[in-house]
Amino acid sequence: MKSIIAWLKSNHTAITSLAAILISAIALFVAWDQSRVMRAQQHADVWPAVQVETQMSTEDGQHIFLVGMTNDGIGPALVNRIDASFGGQSLRNWEEMGTVRPDGLPRPDMWTGGSQGAILAPGETVVLAQITWPASEERWPLIRDYQQDFFALTVEACYCSVYGRCWTARRDGRTNHPEPIDACPAADQDSNL
Repeated sequence: MKSIIAWLKSNHTAITSLAAILISAIALFVAWDQSRVMRAQQHADVWPAVQVETQMSTEDGQHIFLVGMTNDGIGPALVNRIDASFGGQSLRNWEEMGTVRPDGLPRPDMWTGGSQGAILAPGETVVLAQITWPASEERWPLIRDYQQDFFALTVEACYCSVYGRCWTARRDGRTNHPEPIDACPAADQDSNL
């Protein structure tokens, strides 16, 4: 025991140096961990959460079918690609939804807007397609048939945060929540969705 105490007294500078190295290593670990936590917080502070929505209503003498996207997140969403299928057919543009309809149902009035390449601000909603027919009792059975196809519509939007983290929002009649992915596929140049 006396030899240990004597050694400690004669080597106090080495012990001080070892203690300084240990404290430096601990401080380095704490700084690294804090930077990791701060980076995760930065990503969470700009997390977009896009929801693809469909709705149908009858108001003001019109049967109205809407397809839209809302960014319910807290950061902007960079919409890179939108894919959709309706009535078993892939869509190249939203107007094609008006061509797939029950026999006897006339061509609807339509308003469409492409959002591929758009930036959705937090809380922003974009109408992708609005399809309307004048409301009438005799047209109602045909509208109900169209409604079945409409609510089976599949839309998948791929979007990224400003930090390049990407998700897909899929609306397929069952699910509508973002799923993380590595990267969005390239935008389809022939598509106007």
